Amino acid sequence: HLMGAYISGADIIRVDFSKDSKKDTGLQIRRFLRSTRGFEIFKEDDRGVELMCIMNAGDMPLHASLNRMYLLVTSLVRDVLGVFEGEDREYLSDAEERESEVDGLLYLIERQVRVLLDSHKVATSLQLSRNQAIEYSNLARSLERMMDHSYSLSALVHENPKLTSNMIGLTPLEQLPIWQQSLKELMINIRTRDSVRIESARDDLKKSQKILIAYEQDLLKNHRQNVWMAFGLSFSESVRRLCAYARDFGEILLNMMVFGALTQTSRRE
Repeated sequence: HLMGAYISGADIIRVDFSKDSKKDTGLQIRRFLRSTRGFEIFKEDDRGVELMCIMNAGDMPLHASLNRMYLLVTSLVRDVLGVFEGEDREYLSDAEERESEVDGLLYLIERQVRVLLDSHKVATSLQLSRNQAIEYSNLARSLERMMDHSYSLSALVHENPKLTSNMIGLTPLEQLPIWQQSLKELMINIRTRDSVRIESARDDLKKSQKILIAYEQDLLKNHRQNVWMAFGLSFSESVRRLCAYARDFGEILLNMMVFGALTQTSRRE
């Protein structure tokens, strides 16, 4: 209920509790405050807590939140690759914190979009149309899903302490730099919106997906006795899904371009 109220755009949330439920409710409130942006405890008494948002929905540009999500996702994947190259796996120790921050940014964007849909003032402040805002929310959701799989990669590395640098030649690891470069290109095109570059990045990602599918099929067919088969399959699946969600990200950008072009044509007419 707290998160639903937050995303719906509520600025003040009153939480009442009984003496018996005070401890559990307090735990839920603290978890809510860690997962969201802008809310603070305004009043508190024996019967409940009042939370107030001290940040306006138009204060944080959506593209700034998207860029922060992108940096968190790519930094985690970069650290995963670093372990295979001989770096300390301690760099992955804050993976859960990074994932939580991406979740919080997604909730913030969804809240801003919800408020924007009902407020011309917020739309003007964020310099976005309603359609653009919805697509920004879709972009954020794609990044959040990429973070889920980046976190899965980091968990696999933690669960397998015998990983060595000679595994850097594994097919899934070879595809990660392609995903990194393609996603970087797509992020650039949130602003530049070059359809040729977007399609090129999506094509590279599709090629990586095909390579990973072939790799997984080969593992199942010819390497069932290999001790690393389960690791290889799980790792490859997460990388393949990273590519899939990045392709979705590119498709959203193309949809934004088409809608923008149609809007301009309609205005000229």
